[in-house]
Amino acid sequence: MSSEDVLGRFRAYIEAFNRGDFEAVTANYTDDVELVNGAGTRLVGKAAIVDFYRKVRADTDRTIEIVECFADEEGIGADLKSEFVATRDAPDFPSGPMAKGDRLRINSFAIYSLRGGKLARIKAGVHKREWLRAES
Repeated sequence: MSSEDVLGRFRAYIEAFNRGDFEAVTANYTDDVELVNGAGTRLVGKAAIVDFYRKVRADTDRTIEIVECFADEEGIGADLKSEFVATRDAPDFPSGPMAKGDRLRINSFAIYSLRGGKLARIKAGVHKREWLRAES
């Protein structure tokens, strides 16, 4: 698979994530996929990742923007911007309590390891976090 093919699939994966199309998202994962997200939470397997992000999506509208990325047949490196907008009070939100209308903007670097053209390991680290609290 060429770098261009890998990047095209990665962009489609991010678009599916933004739509909340978890069937399309998990089609990009190996069965034993491992994710360590920017908050340090470790999730193993498609179901664990989907369960986690369904909860995030239930509390917030989340969008991911690819700032910059590069790839080869072994992996992807990406600089990502994410924004979470709380659609309801979320006292147990993974990054900290959110009230309806709060916004959390996160910039992160992520490394995606590929196996057989699918995402096998994802590691993310946050390098910028900005809270915008809703007006009371």
